[in-house]
Amino acid sequence: MMVAMADRVKPPTRDRLLAAGMDLFARQGFRATTVGDIEEAAGLVPRRGAMYKHFTSKRALLDAGLELHLAAVDEAIGLLDEAAFGTPLEEARVIGRWLLAELAAEEQLTLILEKEGDRLADFRDRFRERISDAGYRAAGAALRRWALAEAPEGADLGHVDFDALGVVTIGSLINHRRSGWTFRTDPLGVDAERVLDAWLDVCRWTLDGLVGGSSDP
Repeated sequence: MMVAMADRVKPPTRDRLLAAGMDLFARQGFRATTVGDIEEAAGLVPRRGAMYKHFTSKRALLDAGLELHLAAVDEAIGLLDEAAFGTPLEEARVIGRWLLAELAAEEQLTLILEKEGDRLADFRDRFRERISDAGYRAAGAALRRWALAEAPEGADLGHVDFDALGVVTIGSLINHRRSGWTFRTDPLGVDAERVLDAWLDVCRWTLDGLVGGSSDP
């Protein structure tokens, strides 16, 4: 009985407002969404000032949604940095799986930016710097680290544009997620697990091409 009652307990009002606001911003746009819309979607009486007890404005709610996501990303990256992996491609599998999950979690933020990125330039720039660009740089750094681990001693990899390789490799995972958002189905019916397996093949072939050796997944 106590479990059943606990299941019916509503999340805190602030959390409900945050979830409702981010959902509405993604679906109908930031400007088109009113404070009353958010309050009603959160199960509150609209236009009675309930939202302002937790957020000073719609923009404050939007910023809180971004900061919540950034905090989750920072925590996950910290855990990945502390993890121990046997081989570069074992690490790549973990990172790739996390990236696919992270991209899925970014759908709302991405849709908001697609609708009104020009009107929310500072929000867009923070997202790009802290998430998008940071992800590409991290991918390039991982490829550099993996290549150096696999390369013969004294190999010169100074000519390799690892930033560009990071953009290319991560771009394939982004494309899979974005196609799913646009068409509401996986491209060619290829699900995330198959994409991850193919992505690991690409990482392996990339390393083979860079170091002239072999690296089994």
